[in-house]
Amino acid sequence: MSDKPYKLAKIVGPVVIMASAVSQEYGAGINAVAIQSIGSYPAVLGLVPLIMFITGLLMLPKVFMYQRFGGVASKSGGQYVWISRTTSPELGFIVHFLYWIGIVSAMGFIGFTVGSTLASTLVSLGITAGSWFSTFLGHIILGLTLIWGFFLIHYSGVKSYGVLVIILFGLILLAAVISIAVGFITPNSVYTHYLSSQVFKGSIPSYPTPQLSYSAFFGTITLFIFAYAGISAAPLLGGEARNPKRDMPRGIMYAWIIALILFSLVSLAIFHIISGQQVLSLIRSKDSYYATIPGIINIAEPSLLGALFSVIVTVIIAKTIVPELLTSSRTLFAWGEDRILPGIFTHTTRFKSPDFALFVSALFASLYLVYTTSVGVSAVDVRSLSVIIEMMALGSGVLLVSRKKEKKEWEKHVSNTSMKIASIAAIIVSLIIIPSIYIVPNVPILLQPSVQVILVIVVGLAIYEIARLYHKRTNNIDLNDLIKKELPLE
Repeated sequence: MSDKPYKLAKIVGPVVIMASAVSQEYGAGINAVAIQSIGSYPAVLGLVPLIMFITGLLMLPKVFMYQRFGGVASKSGGQYVWISRTTSPELGFIVHFLYWIGIVSAMGFIGFTVGSTLASTLVSLGITAGSWFSTFLGHIILGLTLIWGFFLIHYSGVKSYGVLVIILFGLILLAAVISIAVGFITPNSVYTHYLSSQVFKGSIPSYPTPQLSYSAFFGTITLFIFAYAGISAAPLLGGEARNPKRDMPRGIMYAWIIALILFSLVSLAIFHIISGQQVLSLIRSKDSYYATIPGIINIAEPSLLGALFSVIVTVIIAKTIVPELLTSSRTLFAWGEDRILPGIFTHTTRFKSPDFALFVSALFASLYLVYTTSVGVSAVDVRSLSVIIEMMALGSGVLLVSRKKEKKEWEKHVSNTSMKIASIAAIIVSLIIIPSIYIVPNVPILLQPSVQVILVIVVGLAIYEIARLYHKRTNNIDLNDLIKKELPLE
């Protein structure tokens, strides 16, 4: 280990913070936003763009809290550090352990998904040999190549990571501009003609839709709220921010504004070229591909642009692993700082990257990739609930700190009136959303998010208790007091 007081490089500015968050936010989901929303809640139909915009606004309390905490308590553990210091170390660890499990499983699942997407893309371009990527061996080799290739980039330092996410952000903007341009330029009549002549070979079938209800509206918000969940990646760069007080709040706000604009405009463009009823018809007819952005572009621009966009989508799906690997490794680094995990998790290379934490993150992602490829389904789905639980826990932490008679300097900045309002709003939003995702219809009990959350909590409690007992017996140190005493160095 380095003898220097700081182990992480303090070189990250607001642009990298923003690009990191947007790279985790803008993934495969936006390309299938029409079929995901209407497929789950047919009643929403053309309201999808409006609901996407409203969902982004509902994230404002969370963004505001992130900004305020990021400006005065910017650390590599991000939300874990904030929750553990404002509520209790156990709660902070459990909440972020849920989030960490969701992140590493997502990396493995994305590694699996890229194989299928790449195979479909290559076959559509006439490269039939590309179907190999959808085989068991193809999934494994491609997925492991991506995970460990991105590991090497992270290993070379956060500067390399910053360059990469800025490039990926540019790719995201390109994909969004293409989607928006094609969606607004192409009239619905062109799309309708193609569906009638090429897909349905006749008139487009019409299906009855249920009346719009409270549950359908907020259920769709629940789907979309996880499109904005990538904003959670921004605070994890706190230990490497060049000027945390200035750069972290700016980077977080930039990420939220850009995500809100891109998601809203892309959704609006999709529903300019295709109607909600047409989306429902395609879903019921098992032709939902034509309601995805790649499908729409291949209809509107069946040439080089369509082929280029298919390749871009494949890269955009794969790139999500990059910020998730950072999120996972910096979380492990923070737990090492707090002595919940062994000190080796804080070890850094000459490039000032947490190598062991990165290695463990990539290893768990690889194991989940192999598992998912073997069974053909994602078996861990706690991320949805973990994002909401984290927002509620952070809001609760603000209220608890505001009641303290004697506050540390940073606590004073996160317990003023505006933060109280934001925290209450965050808790209310969380309580509204949780019932719609706690139980998922037609899903086996062991795959229910609520059941999996309980199982992960049990494992997390065991890990924390082992660490607490170890320090108590070997060094006579109270781990809770040690963590609550002060913020970590980084």
